[in-house]
Amino acid sequence: MTVAPRPRRRSRPTLLARLRRFWLLGVVLAALVAGGGYALASAPAFDLHDLTITGLTHVSRAEVIARANIDPRANVWLLDSHAIAARIEAIPYVGTARVHRRPLASVWIEIDERIPEGCVRSRGGAALTVDRADRVLQRSCVAAAARTYELRAPTDVAAGRFARDAELSSLQRDADALTGTGADDRFRALRHDAYGGLEADLPSGVRVRFGDDRDLERKRKLIGPILAELGGRVGELRAVDLRSPSTPVVEFVPPRPAASIEPEQSLGRAHYTQGTHRVHHNM
Repeated sequence: MTVAPRPRRRSRPTLLARLRRFWLLGVVLAALVAGGGYALASAPAFDLHDLTITGLTHVSRAEVIARANIDPRANVWLLDSHAIAARIEAIPYVGTARVHRRPLASVWIEIDERIPEGCVRSRGGAALTVDRADRVLQRSCVAAAARTYELRAPTDVAAGRFARDAELSSLQRDADALTGTGADDRFRALRHDAYGGLEADLPSGVRVRFGDDRDLERKRKLIGPILAELGGRVGELRAVDLRSPSTPVVEFVPPRPAASIEPEQSLGRAHYTQGTHRVHHNM
């Protein structure tokens, strides 16, 4: 009796073997996808058709376009928006720039400009407009700057960089401490005298000598009552000395000297004491 041999089991093809049967089809599909992607990327419909820029006051549209450096033939959806924003933010007056893309091929650049906070002047240095972070916005002073900071040491910083100066920081802190709510205590210029004492000018041009910057709030509150007490003589006022707040001294603009009066005799100084002014002439 003969036994018939068992039939061999067919081995199941591997996944790789199955895929090999369709490699040609895969290559064709990949080529079609790549070609379609290239055609879509280079389609004129996605070239830049409209560019909107908002938030400009000090910066010109032409400068933003030049810094953005957007290829008008590039697909707007393939642009590197972060790189464009970084290039625009290199403009000194630009704080932040945001690049938005809108269908089909429009770009909106939204800009927040830096606000001029002060004008920095120094002996032998350049005049600089700075913002609150001390970034130099331009190498000259603009009318929009709220205050002028006069430094003793020469300072010259390129636009777009930051003015790191200890005296400037000290004057800015004092300016913040002196900021009040009345029209009589808004200072337009601050400086240090030869001894490091604080001086500040009111909008009228009257100079206030504070001396050291301790207790500035108390000294500031003396200004309004002193000006009110002077009444019609405020227009003759040249300076208020608050270095000794318990005994403020006011200084008047010297009158034009008469023929019989020597020039050095014409300076008037008054001690302000509880509403009473005693004028003393250097005679």
